[in-house]
Amino acid sequence: MKIKILLFLIILLAFFLRGYQVGKFPPTLYGDEQAFAWNAYNILKTGQDEYGNPFPLQFRSFDDYKAPVPVYLLVPFIAVLDLTPLAIRLPIVIASVLTVIATYFLARSFLNKKTSMIVAFLLAISPWHVHLSRGYFEATLALLFFVLGVLFFIRSNLKIKYLILSMFFFALTLYSYFTPRILLPLFIPFLFWYGYYLNKKSINTLSLLKKYFISLVILFLLCLPLLKLTFFDKGFSRFEKLYTSRNSVIIETVNRERYGSGLPENWKKSFHNKPLLWIREIKNNYLEHLSSSFWYIYGDSSLRYFTGNMGMFYLMELPFLVIGLYTLWKEKRKIAVFFLGWIFLAAIPASLVGRPFAVRSLAILPAPFIFVGYGINKLYTSLRNSWLSKIVSILISVLVIVSMGSLLIRYYFEYPLYAATWWGWENKAAINYAKERENQVDKIFISDFYTGSVLAFAVYNKIDPFVYREALSHPVTMADGRTLIKLGKYYFGSLDIDNNRLSAGIIPPKSLYFARPEEADSGQVIKAPDDGRIIFKIYQTE
Repeated sequence: MKIKILLFLIILLAFFLRGYQVGKFPPTLYGDEQAFAWNAYNILKTGQDEYGNPFPLQFRSFDDYKAPVPVYLLVPFIAVLDLTPLAIRLPIVIASVLTVIATYFLARSFLNKKTSMIVAFLLAISPWHVHLSRGYFEATLALLFFVLGVLFFIRSNLKIKYLILSMFFFALTLYSYFTPRILLPLFIPFLFWYGYYLNKKSINTLSLLKKYFISLVILFLLCLPLLKLTFFDKGFSRFEKLYTSRNSVIIETVNRERYGSGLPENWKKSFHNKPLLWIREIKNNYLEHLSSSFWYIYGDSSLRYFTGNMGMFYLMELPFLVIGLYTLWKEKRKIAVFFLGWIFLAAIPASLVGRPFAVRSLAILPAPFIFVGYGINKLYTSLRNSWLSKIVSILISVLVIVSMGSLLIRYYFEYPLYAATWWGWENKAAINYAKERENQVDKIFISDFYTGSVLAFAVYNKIDPFVYREALSHPVTMADGRTLIKLGKYYFGSLDIDNNRLSAGIIPPKSLYFARPEEADSGQVIKAPDDGRIIFKIYQTE
């Protein structure tokens, strides 16, 4: 009963950390959130995506061809709660809390109840997992399905019905995010090997191979539509974009290194070439993904995907990770092998395309907490009959409270300001300013200098999907020949105001124009909340 109560309290804590004022913090919806929500809204209202394709299995969006599950999952939430930030983010909050629960049962498959409870608690308060549970990040949804896939495999006792259920969740993982399309072809063979490794003395090898074959056939059939989209219809487009961008950097680096080398020409090509540089880059990226710098000191440098100024894990966890690694390897080596393999494999996909990245590396969780939880429990157990156990308990409690407290203070009082522009704050600021003065003017022009201004307006104002498509396909032509997107009295596009165009009256009477920072000076501006730089210059004509 005590364990059930503790687990219930951990679940409540997980839900509070992820769900409290999730519609207001972060205060704006970033581009992908808007794209997912807009496509779900289109499906709800028209049965088509934003481009008019009926019930597709991938969504073109920003030409990065998003997976289908995150879009279709949003539809019932928007139907009930309308097109609001709460409706958009609530599915991920729920999925992440379910991941905490699944993690407890996964840990329980290997460890005792107390250690499993600690592991679940660590994930519940994880700054990495909490942060990526408060925005519509499809990686967080994919992590739930990934953990469930592993859980049912481990608990299957190699029974075929549970193996098939495991493959079903892995299929959902593939339909939710693009990184698992690289990870699972590596991870599933590892999982199969581990199943054999655990049971090789008690199971018929041929029988096991048949079960594995059937499981893979089921997974293949479930993913058949996805395979077609991935290899023949731009399903790998996001990865290809990242690869192309990285490849151009590699070529520039090779040329620079050859130019700066004093070796003979033939030797330059041998020591400085694309294959070697790719190997070096991937190796460096991989090691950086697993480094203490990324895990405990600096974390992800993108303020959209993390809070900044801290590691992906609490620094207080580091000594317990070391203790857990040592003791688990010494006492329960098979368990240590499995979760180390998980960590090492999960870091590969993100390493192929760049430096440490919180979203693409999320599948590392919750494996590190197995070691941390084991280390905490091992230390406490070894001191149980000593007066030191109370000191350790108090110390850990204080460290947890201080770590969580500092994170929450930063998240609610500072992060909304210093990370505002990472979340598309610019477009929301212009739209809010315009809505307050909408009745005072006949026309409102908003520069499209910041990506996604039209989409942001459509989402925040719940524009009719057909009206939106018509506006995009038939932009209006102004007197000077430039084209703008028109939605009601709102026009999206730059008027390129300089002093000559301003004096020529290029802005129509009774209009409001939000200009780029580079355009001619005006009396009114919108400044960024993080450093006060000018985001928009505002012109209003009588």
